[in-house]
Amino acid sequence: MARSSSPRPTGFLALLSVASLLVFAALYCVAFVAQPDVTLGIVQKIFYFHVSAAIAMMLCLSCGSLLSLVDLIAPSDRVDALAQSAIETGLAFAVMVLTSGPLWARKSWGAWWTWEPRLTLTLMLLLLAAAVLGIRGMAADGTGRKIAAALASLAAPVAYLIHVAVEKWGGTHPMVLKGGGIQSPGMQLTFRVAMFAILLFATTLWTLRFRVLRLEQRILAIRLEFSAQDVRRSRQGGPT
Repeated sequence: MARSSSPRPTGFLALLSVASLLVFAALYCVAFVAQPDVTLGIVQKIFYFHVSAAIAMMLCLSCGSLLSLVDLIAPSDRVDALAQSAIETGLAFAVMVLTSGPLWARKSWGAWWTWEPRLTLTLMLLLLAAAVLGIRGMAADGTGRKIAAALASLAAPVAYLIHVAVEKWGGTHPMVLKGGGIQSPGMQLTFRVAMFAILLFATTLWTLRFRVLRLEQRILAIRLEFSAQDVRRSRQGGPT
């Protein structure tokens, strides 16, 4: 019998290769192209990855929120896998944001943390994503999936409030982009390269995790089918 072979994931490998090259290019630009800030010095270089990670976090969690709402209305294993992988990816970047942020903040305004609106909302978004994944892990049945999807649907409004906080509510958080903090061409180039690198890297992680979840769903479906076949055989061979 001829053995069937699955197609090679050439599209994903190409995405991974381009993302890796862009990450290395971003690291090079941060190290050698962007000039140190005249006020903050070399610690300002955290900005290029901190802001890019924040954008990736909000995009991933917003997409996961909307996909969870779709899955709540019209359940679909594919949509569920897309939503879960987006939330997991967004959570990873939320951790990156809340790790790199205090390092920059300590040098920028002399405190590791202040309870200003955007920082508090970012922490809330991280805890929300963690709660969604925790519920899914503890309650793997359909009810747990629905509760997690309903909770995840709140992520997009919270992400929007973070955007509002940046634009309207102020705080001690520095306004680097609109405040004129990256005026030199080297800084602007580095920020653009870092942003595209992080966003493409986030897309790669999201795609990889989605593929893994879909594979887990297929394996579970095969196991359930084999279990059903065993039950049918046992009934057919049992006493009448």
